[in-house]
Amino acid sequence: MVTIKDVSKASGYSVTTVSKALNNYPDIAKTTKERIIGLCNQMGYVPNSSARSLKTAHSFTIGVVFEENTNKGLQHPVFSQILESFKTKVEKEGYDILFLARKIGNQNGSYLQHSIRKQVEAILVLCADFNTPEMEELYHSELPVVMIDFNINSAITIISDNETGVNQAVDHLVNNGHTQIAHIHGDLESFIGGQRKEFFEKRMRYHSLPLRDDYLANGTYFSKEEGYEAMKKLMTLTDPPTAVFCASDMLAIGAMDAIKEAGKKVPDDFSIIGFDGIDLSQLITPRLTTILQDTEALGKLAADHLLALIDDSSHNIHQGKTITVDTKLLDGETTRHLSKRK
Repeated sequence: MVTIKDVSKASGYSVTTVSKALNNYPDIAKTTKERIIGLCNQMGYVPNSSARSLKTAHSFTIGVVFEENTNKGLQHPVFSQILESFKTKVEKEGYDILFLARKIGNQNGSYLQHSIRKQVEAILVLCADFNTPEMEELYHSELPVVMIDFNINSAITIISDNETGVNQAVDHLVNNGHTQIAHIHGDLESFIGGQRKEFFEKRMRYHSLPLRDDYLANGTYFSKEEGYEAMKKLMTLTDPPTAVFCASDMLAIGAMDAIKEAGKKVPDDFSIIGFDGIDLSQLITPRLTTILQDTEALGKLAADHLLALIDDSSHNIHQGKTITVDTKLLDGETTRHLSKRK
């Protein structure tokens, strides 16, 4: 790693002069500053964040609350992509990220306590359960918070345009002649599960299509296993659906497994459409028709707004604001027009 002493030696300036140039001291000539900064960039020197924090009262650390209930951890196909985009952006601005925990070793605590102990400047929340006491404590603290897929007045929310995405899915099935459309939904207590089911029902009413209780199947944790079990139940109906809209790609992939196991085919016997656009959905056969979330944009917007909150000493800019990101239909191979056989 290149040190400030290496820059001093290469430039011919003292360590003190290099340090002052990097910290924009007024008693250093502009040409000297430019020469030193240019050399730092050329050599790949990165200022020490601990030293900067002593001078600026910043830790240059952003906390991340990451919880999901599918046991996938950082392999979660959507959250991992959002985190990667977020991480790339904040690191370019000189910040580290720190994953926050409620329990460290044998000591119980809270996200807020951990945040204070580690002196994080702001927090990104990617969470399966936003309503725990520990999360409530965090939202109502003075720390700036940006959330993915949840809405609260004391934070900024970054979210995909779920209503447009659901409309795109239902419209695609209707335009292909389907009227018997089922929905495998996520946990209705979750923000996303509730939203996508609500918008599904709204779009079905828009098309004057029936909303049958037996066509609504629960896939609580949006997992492949729950998609499999939900589809098995739908296939036992006397009058099964011709198409199924799944609230996540993993639910859709599980549903496809159940159909295949039953000796049926996708899309000949059932049309399937998912939501997320994860990489796996485009690698399986048949390739999944799905609604693509722009995870890169979600992560970058979250980073942009957190950095803006850090720069704003009041931490109040845009608080309570919801920013939506456009979705896109990926027309794969798992839906067909009812008049056509493959």
